[in-house]
Amino acid sequence: MIARTAMAGAIALIACGATPAHAAGHATAAGVASATVVSPLRVTAVAPMDFGDITHADGSSGTVTVSPGASGAQFSGGASAACTGSVCANAHAARFAVSGEPQRNYTIQLPATIVATGTGQSGAGQSGAGLPALTVTGLTVRSASSATAPRLDAGGVDRFEVGGTITLPADLPPARYRASFTVIVSYV
Repeated sequence: MIARTAMAGAIALIACGATPAHAAGHATAAGVASATVVSPLRVTAVAPMDFGDITHADGSSGTVTVSPGASGAQFSGGASAACTGSVCANAHAARFAVSGEPQRNYTIQLPATIVATGTGQSGAGQSGAGLPALTVTGLTVRSASSATAPRLDAGGVDRFEVGGTITLPADLPPARYRASFTVIVSYV
């Protein structure tokens, strides 16, 4: 009789779904860790953003724009090219080269503005200390691979250009202006 009661109790435990006590409090699974190492992304400045030699009408402000993918500059207001012919064609957008992991997309980050400071030209009577800063705004970028999603080619390279607009205040004295700016490229 005792054997029947013990067996009935065991059958009742199995029927109710009971499992051994050591398995009731935890479960295990095997996880996987992985990593993919890719070539570092590099960017190199190839050519500066160059607005060329500029002049402007007395008492007039103006703007000069260099655009990615275009040669030369566009002038508005009192600004104009200080030269004619092929010399003025030297104005151009900044040019950069990118290298890294083949067939990978990347992004390009630009500053909101660039501030250029001036140094006086000899004979112009300016030392640079009293010159106003000039601001480059409206920065735009154009990649050789895509207008919307820059991508490294099968060799792991691409290039892009950065353009913008510089504003000349009225009665700006002659000077040479220069600015540095940082572009950041990142894998997507």
